[in-house]
Amino acid sequence: MNQKINKMDYLYVGVDLHKKKHVAVLCNCVFDKIATFKIENTPSKFPEFINKLEQYTNGQNVIFGLEDVSFYGRSFAKFLIQQNFIVKEVNSSYTKKKRKSGTNRNKTDEIDALAICKNLITEYENLPFANPKDIYWTIKQTLSIRNNYVQMMANIKVSLHNLLVHNYPNYKSFFKDFDSKTSRGFFDTFPNPDLLMEMDNEELLKILKQFNKSTPAKKAEEILMVVKEHGCWENGYKEERNNVIRSYISSLNYFEDKVLKLEQQLDTLIEETGYPLKTIPGIDTIVAATLIAYIGDVNRFSNSGKLAKFAGIAPVVHSSGDTSKKFSNTRDNRELNTAFYSLALTQIRQEVNPIMHEYYQKKRKEGRKKKQAMVYVERRLVNIVFSIMKNKRPYVQPEPKENKEIA
Repeated sequence: MNQKINKMDYLYVGVDLHKKKHVAVLCNCVFDKIATFKIENTPSKFPEFINKLEQYTNGQNVIFGLEDVSFYGRSFAKFLIQQNFIVKEVNSSYTKKKRKSGTNRNKTDEIDALAICKNLITEYENLPFANPKDIYWTIKQTLSIRNNYVQMMANIKVSLHNLLVHNYPNYKSFFKDFDSKTSRGFFDTFPNPDLLMEMDNEELLKILKQFNKSTPAKKAEEILMVVKEHGCWENGYKEERNNVIRSYISSLNYFEDKVLKLEQQLDTLIEETGYPLKTIPGIDTIVAATLIAYIGDVNRFSNSGKLAKFAGIAPVVHSSGDTSKKFSNTRDNRELNTAFYSLALTQIRQEVNPIMHEYYQKKRKEGRKKKQAMVYVERRLVNIVFSIMKNKRPYVQPEPKENKEIA
């Protein structure tokens, strides 16, 4: 679809989305408010709204602007697209800025809808088309659940440490973390060190090998040496505390299994999109899934520059008279921005991507600060990701310059 339009030919609807009722404002291209509507967030009521809207349009074409097309506005956006309306996705931070820039600083649903409408008109060419396809929504929800589980595991590990440090003050000298099956199995079996006092190396090694057959003999010796050197002391409610430790370990095992299955599910979904992002060196399932979830259908963006702006990687230009300054864009999709930054951190490692490493070092030698040089890398990565998703072709690593010269 061509993004160049004659704005005078259209009317515009900004929609403030909510769980039960949406509020919509109809405007012309010079921001004159024509009508306000309340729409029940029920698919059966959407045609009724269109009928009411047509009473004010006099046959003129309408363009819609919605902030959230993947949550409360998902079904409404899909309905509008099925009815062949142009639907644009408006960044909520732009709406907030537009509302604050006016003389009326009150916040109502109608004021928000009007601000969305104004952003739709002024930023039309820079806004992506809304396209809430089921697969992108499914990837986003699966990713969200997986990330929640990972955060819960992190919280459990902190609580587990706070308990174990009283029983094993120096436990990190033989187990650095709780990520291995051996460490979890050990603390589940021996939540309190008094259970180890009468045990020898051979007995403990036999138990440890139940969790990992390749456990070296020195591990058992190392554990017993540390435990017996520091001893143990009697604390009240020992059995209750032991049960809590075992419960935490059981929860870690449970969530780890859930995370593994969700990541396998994400791999399957990524493959179904046809976007071969995992062919980029160093990119893992989570970064690939995040990029796909928040970019969605890449055809929403006419070029990589629009995608860069959407991700907050393209700078914002402020000019006055003969002066012009560029500032980082903070009104962006933060999840997408973080994903590109994470990818850039991997790509500037020489063993992963020597070309990108060289490019980063070049920008540093030019006098760019680390943060500025990283933005240059991220911007180049936007081009790569856009091209891979647009053409659905695997990434091909360019040859280093010295190799080309030799050839």
